[in-house]
Amino acid sequence: MITREQFSARLKAKSLPSLPLTVVALGQAVQDERCTVDRILAILSKDPPLSATLLRLANSAMYAGEGSILDLRKAILRLGFDAVAILGTGAAVVRTFRDGAHLDALRLWQHSVAVGLTAKGICTLARRRGQAESAFLAGLLHDIGKIALDTCFPDAYAEVVQRVAAGAHYLDAERAVLGLDHPEAGALLAASWSFPQPIVDVIRDHHQPKDGEFLPSLVHLSDLLVRTRVPMGPADQHLMVALGDSPAFHSVMAGALEKDLDIERLTFSIDDEVDHALAFVEVAFQG
Repeated sequence: MITREQFSARLKAKSLPSLPLTVVALGQAVQDERCTVDRILAILSKDPPLSATLLRLANSAMYAGEGSILDLRKAILRLGFDAVAILGTGAAVVRTFRDGAHLDALRLWQHSVAVGLTAKGICTLARRRGQAESAFLAGLLHDIGKIALDTCFPDAYAEVVQRVAAGAHYLDAERAVLGLDHPEAGALLAASWSFPQPIVDVIRDHHQPKDGEFLPSLVHLSDLLVRTRVPMGPADQHLMVALGDSPAFHSVMAGALEKDLDIERLTFSIDDEVDHALAFVEVAFQG
C-alpha cells in the first residue's frame, strides 16, 4: 500500500511539471481593475502555444461571432478578460497534463473542464459571482490526483483502470489497489504547487464534502451532474442525481435561493457546458 510519504517522494522523483507562470500572471492581471488589453498581450507573448490556443478558441463554435479573426488583440476583446484567464488556465493545465500512462486523458479532461464550467455556472445561479473563478479552477483540478497516481505508480494504476473498466468506482479501486485515493493525492499535488488552501481542501473533499461548505459541495454536485452526462466508467452508466435529496445541493443553494431556482434552466445549462467542454478540450489538445 502507498503512503502519503511515499507518494510525496515519488512526486519529487518524477518531477511532475508545475503550471506555467503565464497562468498565474493572467489570473493576477484580470483581478486588477486597471488591466488593459496591452497587459494581457504582453503576458501571452511569452507563451505562443497558449496564444494560438486562445485564438483558436475565439474562432471556435463556442465564441465565434460574425467572421473569423486572425488577430490576438481582437480575440481577447471577443472573449473578454475573465474568459481569457479562465480558458487560459484550462488550456494550460490540459496541455501540460495531456498524457497518461493508462488513463484516457482526453476523456478525463473533458470531464474535468465540464465540471469546472458547470461549477462556475452554478456559482452564478447561487449568486456567488465572486467565487466563480475559484469554482472553475477547483472543478478543473478536482481529479488531478488521477493523473498524479497514474504518472507516479503506472504499474499499480493499470490495475485500478482495469477494475474501473470492469465496473468499480475509481475511489474503491484506488483504495483497494493503492491504499491512497485520487482526492488525497490531488490535494498533496496541489499543496506542492502552493495553491490556496481552499482549492486544496476542495480537491481533497470533493467526494465527501462537509455540510455547509460551499466550494467542496459545489464541485461534488457538479461532478455528479456531469457524470450523468459523460460517464467516467461503467459504474456511472446508470447514475442519477435527485437534487432535492442531495445535501451538497442544499449547501450550494442555501435557503430561499432553492425556491427561486429554475431546474429546467439548470439542466439545459449543464448540457451546454458539457458540449463546451468537449469542444474546448479538443482545441486545447491541439496546442
